[in-house]
Amino acid sequence: MIYVIFIPIFYILNYTYIKIWKIKSNKTPTGAGIFLIIPFSYFALISNQGILYFSLLLLFSIIYFFDDLITINFVWRVFFQIIAPIIIFISYFSFNIFFIIFYILIFFILINTLNFQDGEDLNIAILLSIIFLVFYINTNNSVIKNISLLVLFYLLAFSFFNAKKKNLYLGDVGCFISSILILSFILLDNQNIVLLKMLLAVIFFPLVDVFLVAFYRIYKRENLLTRNYYHIYQIFSKKLKFRLYLLPNIFMSIINSCITINFFLNHNLFFVLICVNVFACIFLRLIGKKFSTQNEN
Repeated sequence: MIYVIFIPIFYILNYTYIKIWKIKSNKTPTGAGIFLIIPFSYFALISNQGILYFSLLLLFSIIYFFDDLITINFVWRVFFQIIAPIIIFISYFSFNIFFIIFYILIFFILINTLNFQDGEDLNIAILLSIIFLVFYINTNNSVIKNISLLVLFYLLAFSFFNAKKKNLYLGDVGCFISSILILSFILLDNQNIVLLKMLLAVIFFPLVDVFLVAFYRIYKRENLLTRNYYHIYQIFSKKLKFRLYLLPNIFMSIINSCITINFFLNHNLFFVLICVNVFACIFLRLIGKKFSTQNEN
């Protein structure tokens, strides 16, 4: 438990970051997820991933950090989202175009799902905490356990600053580095079926929410690259008090976990998860709409 010492370190880093940001701007500080470079760098060191893995992904993370500061062109972000999983994959396996395309797709879906969950930073902190807690509990790999614990301590320190709304944002860089670690852990422990099913249980609900919002915006002919407030946690955040917007991801992680335990990792599991989570998204939106109507009356 020597990693506990990182909690005050992460707290001081976030506190200093806010103070420095406030000198130059009155806007809410964003990009605090850059400090996840610490567990990422430690992971690259103790797992012997090689100089290519570490140097290029570190460079991409730093460039991604500037997206939170000055906004970089969307084409560059897509480029990094394609190259990063290729670097990660070839660090573990020999070149295979089919699997590389598959992992590019997985990485692209993962990072954008996390990005869309980052509108309220306690929401993304809770979601990432559940994900890395799943890694910590369900793996026997000591490297994954240690880095997951380090990330959890960072998220704990980060969450201290979000007791008040709009105080500190994780930012795109935080979602980028988190996605790198998640995909790397999956490849490192790819034979652990229980772990894969538990991860699927956690990410499936926000993933379905993202796809439904995307379909809705296409139907309304909206630009998918612009900001929106259609996601369930955003609806709940606007209509309900007491941080109740955190509950859908927590409850659906539990429900999905109960489902995945009783199924093999195959098409039947995906079919059941799709049905349950689509129904949950529709039901929760109706609840949000009901509260909206009551507030108007």
